[in-house]
Order: sequence, then structure tokens, then C-alpha cells
Amino acid sequence: MKDDDRSQAEVTIAARRYWTLQFIRLGGIFVTFLGAMMVVGRTGDDGWIGPVLFVTGPLLFFVVPIMLAKRWKSERR
Repeated sequence: MKDDDRSQAEVTIAARRYWTLQFIRLGGIFVTFLGAMMVVGRTGDDGWIGPVLFVTGPLLFFVVPIMLAKRWKSERR
């Protein structure tokens, strides 16, 4: 039974990590679109925050999940 509990715990951790990565990517898309809308003047002020969000969004989408995956892989060892 202990092996079954252990494998179930590993599946639960893997599912949490998967959904964490997906929500981070979704947030990156949202931040990118919000920044783009601010840049073209659809929403918010015309300050510096629009271009910053427009650049931060792709970083959230591409870089942060890779960093988290590397960190999680190193925790196993």
C-alpha cells in the first residue's frame, strides 16, 4: 500500500506542476494582450507600463516555465 500512496502523491504533484505551468502561460498571454492594448491606447494610460507589460508577457510565457521545470527537476536529486 505504501508504494501505491507514494505513486498517487507523485501523480498529484505532477498534476499541480502541470497546471501551474499552464496558468503561468495563460497569465503571460493575458499580460501581453493587456500591454498591447495599452500601447495602442485602448485601455489604461499612455505611460510606460504598456510597453513593459508587452515585453513581460512573453517572458512569463516562455522563460518562467523553463526556470520552474529546471528547479523542479533539481529537487528530485
